[in-house]
Amino acid sequence: MTIREVGTPMTASQRRSYREAPDSSFQETYRAAFQARMAAGSDGQVSAEVRTLERLLGTTHTELSALRGVSDASQAAYAAILNKAYDAGDLGDARQFLATLSALELDAVRQNHGLADPIDTAALSEEGAANLLLPEGYSVDLNHDGIDEVGAARTAHFPPRDAPAEFREAWFQATAGMDEGSMMTYGLMMHGAIYGMQIDGQSQGPRYAPDNMDSYRRIVSDYLASLEAQKAFLADGQYERDKRFFTQLEALLNT
Repeated sequence: MTIREVGTPMTASQRRSYREAPDSSFQETYRAAFQARMAAGSDGQVSAEVRTLERLLGTTHTELSALRGVSDASQAAYAAILNKAYDAGDLGDARQFLATLSALELDAVRQNHGLADPIDTAALSEEGAANLLLPEGYSVDLNHDGIDEVGAARTAHFPPRDAPAEFREAWFQATAGMDEGSMMTYGLMMHGAIYGMQIDGQSQGPRYAPDNMDSYRRIVSDYLASLEAQKAFLADGQYERDKRFFTQLEALLNT
């Protein structure tokens, strides 16, 4: 997930604001990597352990763990939990699997997903449970509402996992080098236009097909028109900043 379609590495900010759906070989590939890690053993060097965890859990997961202060030991425990889950086969009942974990194991899951409260397995949706058993950087959206349930948390990411590859590439080009706050702001604007606003768990407002390039072209065109209409009422610098970004994105979408 760290390499775009054209082979250019994604920035750290882009990785943290995007989630990829695991493909059909994800669990098998993970289990093979975990077994290789266990067979290799540990040479006692912290740096080697960190590199091994990154190869296993992914760059996004280990980056976010570092930002949250999650220890290597907790990440290693979480990695073992994932391997146990994938060994069990189909994760169609993730809640049932989580209910078999000890309190210490559940706390490792909690820490690795940055959750504040202890995990109540009985209160989880199936989507919320399934996403706890995927490393950060991966997720599923079982009800296709554009919101990922992770435990009891509800999170949004952009671009959508089913957006056309052409749009994802245009987005990553337009946001390359952008600070994380600005990228998240623009991502939330686009997300809201695609899925509508979420009020009490229900989408309100217009929705566009996330897998259609014309959806994104129309949204960007509408934003540019709105900028012109609201120009006199915008904060200093906002018109120029937003006009520059959406004009660049529009050009990329039309190439």
